[in-house]
Amino acid sequence: MPRIIYGLLVVAGATAAIAAGATGAFFSDTETSTGNTFAAGAIDLKIDNESYYNNNRCVNVGTVQNPIWQWQGDSFFPVAGSSCSTSFPESDLGSGLVFFNFNDLKPDDEGEDTISLHVQNDAWACMDLTLTSNNDTSSNEPELGSGDAQEDINNAWDGELAQNLEFFWWADDGDNVYEQGEADLSGGVKNLLQLAPQNDSFSIVLADAQNNAWGLGAGVPLPANETVYIAKAWCMGDLTLNPLTQDGIGTDGPLAPNRIGGGFSCDGAALGNGTQTDAVELTLSFRAEQARNNGRFLCNPPEEEFGTLTVNKALLVSTLGIDVADFQLSITGPNGTQVVTDEVPVLNLPVGNYTVSELVIGDVGGNTFNVSFSGACSDLNNDDIGELTLAANANVTCNILNNQIGDGIGD
Repeated sequence: MPRIIYGLLVVAGATAAIAAGATGAFFSDTETSTGNTFAAGAIDLKIDNESYYNNNRCVNVGTVQNPIWQWQGDSFFPVAGSSCSTSFPESDLGSGLVFFNFNDLKPDDEGEDTISLHVQNDAWACMDLTLTSNNDTSSNEPELGSGDAQEDINNAWDGELAQNLEFFWWADDGDNVYEQGEADLSGGVKNLLQLAPQNDSFSIVLADAQNNAWGLGAGVPLPANETVYIAKAWCMGDLTLNPLTQDGIGTDGPLAPNRIGGGFSCDGAALGNGTQTDAVELTLSFRAEQARNNGRFLCNPPEEEFGTLTVNKALLVSTLGIDVADFQLSITGPNGTQVVTDEVPVLNLPVGNYTVSELVIGDVGGNTFNVSFSGACSDLNNDDIGELTLAANANVTCNILNNQIGDGIGD
């Protein structure tokens, strides 16, 4: 029955085709998709800053098109109405934008900045602070009288100011004050030299595969088109934390540290004249990297350590025509590291446990061999495979001896 139905279908199809050819009439349909495109997305990190100095606020009293930045507030210093440069709107950093530009510091001076970050797509984000100088720029009479040495014009690290500027960083909710429950990002209060020693950097993980500064969980990136905040308090003297009760209103509250203390206090009473005429300079850098398809990103990946391994092969054999090249060496290490080599140092191998083995690839005339290991290798399992552990910066040698069985040499 199935074959009869199939035959009828074929005949009917042929007849229909002949009829269609005779009349020139067709049923047809065309669907066209136009404008197909691929466009690369962007990870465009934007930063803005809200700066306070002795509770006076750096404010734009002009317009967006023609900004005029001035200090505003009731504090004696900085003088209200004087120019400032440490607040700025959502921007690409550069073009002279700075978080710190304070040239007349005195003991007890303090400040707070709230930095907001914005990305177009979900992104990992990191911040790096690098101290670039701690300079005694000149020596006046009070400074020298305090026991401070004469400045060295060839030394950018002979100052004392960095040791006496204390900082604290936290993940803020956008209201410019340190409140209970907001994450400590700097490991407590630290002076600049503790944060970023000479020729080193202090790094804050804002969001990566293992951390999220705002407590959203490991592996949660900065969300696209949303604003997140980090804040920093600084003090010329001793900075003490006094976190305020969390009000839970974030940016819905006043963007000013108008709650007494702002979550911290500053005391410069212990400072003497040693810091006079000193200056510090530092660099703040923010990094953003796509989160999608990049789930293992770390702001501070561990530095991989390496060692060097040399494997020497020797052959003890009476049969002519057999050579060490007939035995292919294989080195297998951590994470599947595999190297095929022959009697040469193998540089920059990751530290960890390795096995060394051989495979006969040449014509050895059906002869068999005993394998023994010496040097850094040992055959712990008696399976003709050498084992060793390669430590950081180690330079070790493993020896392999292949001895032909039955030829009476070395038996």
